Amino acid sequence: MKFTVIVFGCQMNYSDTARIKAVLMHCGWSYVEMIDEADVVIFDTCSVRQKSEDKVTGKLMNLDPSKKVWITGCMIQHNLRNMVIKRKTQKKSIKGLMGVGNFVGTVETIAPDVIGLTNLEIEERRPKPSMESNVVYINHAFNPMFHTLHTTYPHVELFFRIDDTGFLPLMMQRIGYDVHFDGELTNEYTAIIPSSTSMHAATSQISAFIPISTGCSQFCAFCIVPYARGVEKYLDVDQIVAEAKHHIDHGIQEITLLGQIVNKHPRFVEICQRILDLPGSLQWLRYTSPYPTFYDRWLLDLHASDPRMCPHIHMPLQSGSDRILKKMFRGYTSEQFREFVDQIRAIEASHGRKISITSDVIVGFCDETEEDFQQTLDLVEYARFDMIYIGKYSTRPGTYAARRYEDDVSQAVKDERRERLNIILKKISTDNNHGEIGKTKKVLITKKVRQWDSKAVGQYDYSGYTEDMKHITFHDQKNPSEGGILQVGQFVDVLVTGGESFMLRGEVVG
Repeated sequence: MKFTVIVFGCQMNYSDTARIKAVLMHCGWSYVEMIDEADVVIFDTCSVRQKSEDKVTGKLMNLDPSKKVWITGCMIQHNLRNMVIKRKTQKKSIKGLMGVGNFVGTVETIAPDVIGLTNLEIEERRPKPSMESNVVYINHAFNPMFHTLHTTYPHVELFFRIDDTGFLPLMMQRIGYDVHFDGELTNEYTAIIPSSTSMHAATSQISAFIPISTGCSQFCAFCIVPYARGVEKYLDVDQIVAEAKHHIDHGIQEITLLGQIVNKHPRFVEICQRILDLPGSLQWLRYTSPYPTFYDRWLLDLHASDPRMCPHIHMPLQSGSDRILKKMFRGYTSEQFREFVDQIRAIEASHGRKISITSDVIVGFCDETEEDFQQTLDLVEYARFDMIYIGKYSTRPGTYAARRYEDDVSQAVKDERRERLNIILKKISTDNNHGEIGKTKKVLITKKVRQWDSKAVGQYDYSGYTEDMKHITFHDQKNPSEGGILQVGQFVDVLVTGGESFMLRGEVVG
């Protein structure tokens, strides 16, 4: 059997997908990149915005109905959890309800009972999932989403939660596949070590994502993550380092550590240092996403002192208004964020190492006034972010904001504010990138494209990203002939010759 995976959402989903691939390949299945070649198409879904879920149904509408579809990820887990919470929120806190439903926790045994194939079977047996520690549910047929999708798209064959990835061989047998599994069943999916993980298929043999925690206990008012991923769980340090060693031993040169609040892991700096101390080929170590209130001087010292600790920090801001930050339950003020930016900038002054800062901002959150938004613009001007991922606020069912706040900022105002922020961001990005001209940067090549200009027959353009996570396109003037000597997945030194919004241009040096 041949399978492919369509990944929606964040880097954590790419890490999860790599584990799905590892299990299925141990079952003798073959991974293919092209949907047309696959017998089974797996959707690893996202729930951070309604638009993310809409993309899944859009893909289903256009998919060949002869192909079997499996769906996993945040979308189905959020849907199921939200249905449970709606029924049980009477006089109870949301945090106290995170343990209900079969989407939470780990199956205690590595030889579980596997139940619940069809809607009829589920109607006959409606168990209490939170009371059973040895059960893996097939198809989650008591989830209304499965009923809806399976009725409309009969080729939707399987729902499974990411946490049960290690039990996929049992599920596959239960739904009729002839499976001979030569791996080891595990009730902890993060213990599955994939061969590699990368957002860029072409660099999958050089870059890897490693989760160091799952879920989140911050419960920001707007955020769906705790309801889709569950409460925070830290992975064992030795397990994390062992996975990093496995990747480095197999030639991985870039590692990104993942967590919803990645630097909240109580031993985060130790994890970074132990990975940096591993012998081998590691060139770059990254992490995402951190939180300003969980930084300490030791982590900033690593950025200053070790060149393999990439000079890039993605720090979500969300709003520059203290009033809105408080409504969002962010746990910091705009002044504290400014002080954190100052700490990062001080690294350049003291150690000559400039750190790129990128961020997330939500426009049009509940009751956001023009004054609130102007405070966000002011902080953006102060921080001089290289990139901001701008999201227009959309209500996510089950969150505190959905239950307690009114989404009272019109779409027209949200659109207008997004455009104003984007105009400022483009100018800042252009100014920042102009300041890079004349510098030589290490670049990881992600794409190689033939030039079709009549004066450049047989020549190639390349693109990639720098150690401070800036996208760059460049030429290799010394080797312009067909194919050249550069390949995707290769590191190369590039002299920056031009800069514009969100993009650098350059030439290979050396």
